[in-house]
Amino acid sequence: MPGMSIAYHLRRTGRRSRNISVRVHSDATVRVCAPTWASLKDIQGVVQKYASWIADQVEQAREVAPRYEDGALQFFLGNRYPLVVANSTGRAAVSFTGRRLHVASNDTSPVRVRELLRGFYRSECAVLIGPRMTALCASSPWIRREPTWSLRRMRAQWGSCAANGTLTFNTQLIKAPSELVDYVIQHELAHVKHHDHGRGFERLMDVQMPDWRTRRRNLNTLGSMILVD
Repeated sequence: MPGMSIAYHLRRTGRRSRNISVRVHSDATVRVCAPTWASLKDIQGVVQKYASWIADQVEQAREVAPRYEDGALQFFLGNRYPLVVANSTGRAAVSFTGRRLHVASNDTSPVRVRELLRGFYRSECAVLIGPRMTALCASSPWIRREPTWSLRRMRAQWGSCAANGTLTFNTQLIKAPSELVDYVIQHELAHVKHHDHGRGFERLMDVQMPDWRTRRRNLNTLGSMILVD
């Protein structure tokens, strides 16, 4: 779409990189990765070449982007629940009633509501993962001691396993059904023994969680809707 104006973030990837790539993230932002030798004219040419595709991807991302106002729907434990945003002079808080997510604050702006929800998701994720980690470690015979783990908001990963066995989980997992959270925990525990995704890893997952491929597929399908906040 020649002449279309597209805002994007540019990241230089070093001289060894060979291509200019364009990615539209789930928050509707556009990132262009380009080698240091690529000129701005070259980069703009690639962006313009794929302008129509980029615009379509941005529009799709905006359609599923979460809103932070009264009545908007938010994911929690695999379901979508309406937000009830109430002005309050007391301490800001988020609570779940079983049917709704209540946010009370003296600042009900979307930015503040999002900040409060992030804190709520983080604390609830810790509550969920702790017992599941203990249970899945108990059924994983190669785990002699429960690994140290932490939580972090991540844009494109559900979890990670460091070389020393420390695990990290995405706080956004609290938005997914519990069986998919179990899949991520088991996946990272398998990496304690097998640090790649080779046959050893797959055989271990087949034993521990025979339907892990289905769970992985379901989580990846859900990912575009719950990774963004």
